Amino acid sequence: MFSLCDYLILTASNDMQAEAYREQLKMRRELGLLEGVGDFLVVPDPGGRRIGSGGSTLCCLMEVLKKELQCDDVMKHVDLWEQTLQRLKVLILHAGGDSRRMPAYGPCGKIFTPVPGNLNSPIVTT
Repeated sequence: MFSLCDYLILTASNDMQAEAYREQLKMRRELGLLEGVGDFLVVPDPGGRRIGSGGSTLCCLMEVLKKELQCDDVMKHVDLWEQTLQRLKVLILHAGGDSRRMPAYGPCGKIFTPVPGNLNSPIVTT
């Protein structure tokens, strides 16, 4: 089977948005629309406070390391970080945002805004 990535990660602005993203991804997984994706994670900004793309990227990579090393305190295994991350394909989509210009999509984020696409799909193309 073709492997697009080992991890697909969406970042979110806060816990509520993260939960909406998880539901969207879960639905797409159940419909077979995430073939080639090993696992998906949604990582909200800590405490719902904006940390920017760089900080968010670090949070995402720490979550991957927690899963891969099966350890909550990855700082104990700094020596394993490089070899762990080198063998993985990780796709991070920075999707956290308030959708101020598109308030109807605030709860589910702009990343799940419908766009023209496959009309035969059980859900709209996003």
